[in-house]
Amino acid sequence: MRYPPKKLTELGVDAIKAAKDGDRDEYPDALLRGLALRVTDKGKKTFILVARFPPSKNPTRRAIGEYPAVKLQEAREEARRWMQLIARGIDPKDDLERTRTENARKRENTFLAVVEDYLKDIPSRQRNRHAEQDAREIRRELLERKDKRGKVVWSNPWAKKPVADVTDADIAELIGEIRDRPAPGMAYNTWGHVKAIFSWAMGPERRQGYGLIINPTQNLQPKHFKLSKTTSVRVLNDDEIRAYWAAADATPYPLGPFYKLLMLTGQRKNEVAGARWPEISQNRSLWTVPSERYKSGQSHIVPLCEDAILLLNSLQRFTGDGSGDCLFSTTKGKKPINGFSRAKSALDDAMLKILRAADPEAELPAWVFHDVRRTVRTRLSGLRVNTEVAEMVIGHGKTGLRRVYDQHTFEPEMREALDRWAAELKLIVAPPEKDNVVQFASLKSS
Repeated sequence: MRYPPKKLTELGVDAIKAAKDGDRDEYPDALLRGLALRVTDKGKKTFILVARFPPSKNPTRRAIGEYPAVKLQEAREEARRWMQLIARGIDPKDDLERTRTENARKRENTFLAVVEDYLKDIPSRQRNRHAEQDAREIRRELLERKDKRGKVVWSNPWAKKPVADVTDADIAELIGEIRDRPAPGMAYNTWGHVKAIFSWAMGPERRQGYGLIINPTQNLQPKHFKLSKTTSVRVLNDDEIRAYWAAADATPYPLGPFYKLLMLTGQRKNEVAGARWPEISQNRSLWTVPSERYKSGQSHIVPLCEDAILLLNSLQRFTGDGSGDCLFSTTKGKKPINGFSRAKSALDDAMLKILRAADPEAELPAWVFHDVRRTVRTRLSGLRVNTEVAEMVIGHGKTGLRRVYDQHTFEPEMREALDRWAAELKLIVAPPEKDNVVQFASLKSS
């Protein structure tokens, strides 16, 4: 039986009795046209909406929800939402299915899943010289951290959260924890990784699939985490260079020779570490770093001094099945060396021990491998090498129109500069005996 419309109330709905046996009663709501309460002979109460659901032109009844699980106010709100959808030509059932699909996709597209997609994409990019290092840092700082035995000691609390639900507060808290470890440098790097991941995920071809609407990093800056990119001006002095070379001498392959070639050439750490035999021309004493491995995206030539050639000739050449052509490798040349944190700590300890053998009060201020490159560039200036040539040696090439019109390679000039540096390095590493210096000075004066 259908009763006349009457304003439904919570108390009134609760008081309505079951319909007669075999009947089903309907109580329309006078406050919201189309909404009604249906009551069965078993006393089951269900809110319904009577409407023309697209694309049908005939009115039909559709259940909103059972009372008391769905309260009257909730039923009215849902009925209004359905009517708005109907007015736009949308069937609420289709909208519900879309919502369910989106929610399922959100559950599937966690931050962890997006990171895994991002890591798969990294190796395919051109000129990505830090893919392996980036992947290690991302897994360690954004997913989970393990101890030396491989046991997980920390997991990102929002790694399994839908990526669309990750907030700027989540990110800020994580970066702040890394900063306060204290590891401000790693915090800055991790911030860069987070920003890159979300920028990638927000790409037009990806954001809809991930359910992303906004980028949570868009309003964040390093200053919000009290971070800034540090610019080092560290240059190794003569005593430190001697200690560095002696420590390299005492360090077996592949690290010892790697340290030496780093100092002899002034090239970037990853470029030296990733060097391969086909890049070396023995007859020309020339190393050509290919464009895909060089920061500028152009190939770079490095004239090799006599000491560098002798060092290369001392290296083992891997042959046979499963071998590769990397100069510095722990996998028979298949992969170049990487992950230098432990090696750097061991090198620091060795250098400090050597320094303190000469001066028990000696200290070794913090330094990074890039400081070796800065040291070489500084020493070239001290040797009165032309600034343009010195910049070319370390790969700071020509810019602007000169890059297009001036195709001179400066190979002879760079070779002379590096030969002069090698000679200076010899004097630093093995300075002449004092007696010889005095004798040489007296001969010169006579």
